[in-house]
Amino acid sequence: MLQRSFLVKCEALPAVFVVILLLAVSGSVLSVPAASSRGDSKPVDNLVAAAQSALRQGGKISTALTPEDDGDVDRHRKTSFTSPVDGYFIQERASRALPEPGQHKNFGALVPWDQVTAKLNAETKLLFLIRHGQAWSNYLEEVLGPDLWYGVVSKCGFTTGNGTDYQIFDAELTDAGQAQAENLHAMLGSNSTYKTITGNLPTRAIVSPLSRCLDTASIVLADMPVTNINTEELIRETLGSDTCDARRSVSDPPGGGKPETGPCAFDRGLKSKYPQYDFPILGDDKTDFGLLTDDDHLWKKNKREKQKHQVRRAEKFLETLFNNAEEQVIVVVTHSGFIRSLLLAIDREPYRPKNAEVVPAIIQVRNR
Repeated sequence: MLQRSFLVKCEALPAVFVVILLLAVSGSVLSVPAASSRGDSKPVDNLVAAAQSALRQGGKISTALTPEDDGDVDRHRKTSFTSPVDGYFIQERASRALPEPGQHKNFGALVPWDQVTAKLNAETKLLFLIRHGQAWSNYLEEVLGPDLWYGVVSKCGFTTGNGTDYQIFDAELTDAGQAQAENLHAMLGSNSTYKTITGNLPTRAIVSPLSRCLDTASIVLADMPVTNINTEELIRETLGSDTCDARRSVSDPPGGGKPETGPCAFDRGLKSKYPQYDFPILGDDKTDFGLLTDDDHLWKKNKREKQKHQVRRAEKFLETLFNNAEEQVIVVVTHSGFIRSLLLAIDREPYRPKNAEVVPAIIQVRNR
């Protein structure tokens, strides 16, 4: 970091010299951070070189949306949902994000949990938004930095010079990600914590159908009392372009290859890989929890979902939730992008959680 004294001295220099000095201090545009010691589940030899090669080959595709996909949206319009409390959770302020993976004290609650659950009724629910544990996509982005990661994020995977394979499509948990999920499970299971934060009320779990969330939920929710566990298409990560956010089909692809839609080949579909979950296929007009189609028809190669569209998707999920779940407490295992959009949909600041972090939110129907 540049020292303040250095910046003060720069003020007296011509602008061109300041630019040259800043470039000399900051390094090249494609600078690469040092490899993190957290979650190094595979050797990273030649990883940067392989990513640089992919970037030179033009590995990143266009993410531009067509004009018809970018309708005129009033970003200040009121949604159908809101958060009726203020000062209940530290995560109400986006600037209070943790610097490292972990949990806020008391999962961020600034008031007793019985005061939180006392707010609940037929029109008001308590959601525990849980981001999945560290996935290989998170690890690679951290090691490579944003510039090199941008060059490989649209690939199904790549191999380094020493033969180490990294799968990007439907990115799975690293060893560190599994440990993060196990730590959260231990925290919830100790000292009746789960019972305390849920008010011992019936609790439903809803999980994104991407591997990193399904694996996280299997670990975190093991032996936890839940009434139902649903998989839900609407709570997926930002759609399009990045293959880590594409999902596999419910059924196995023919011959263990590439399905009709989707960017990459895989051997097992969701039903075979995760027999402990149900994956109901409900069609485009679905009104209950489940998936739209067998194959992934939401992910588009050349279109990256904008946040205003994701906020609308979050609203649609909340409509589905309030129409179909009688439970007042809901555990949602999902992604950082979707969590931020859901918080925006309820008039909260877009807090960005770390891997396996819990973000509580009280949500109320604004106009029923």
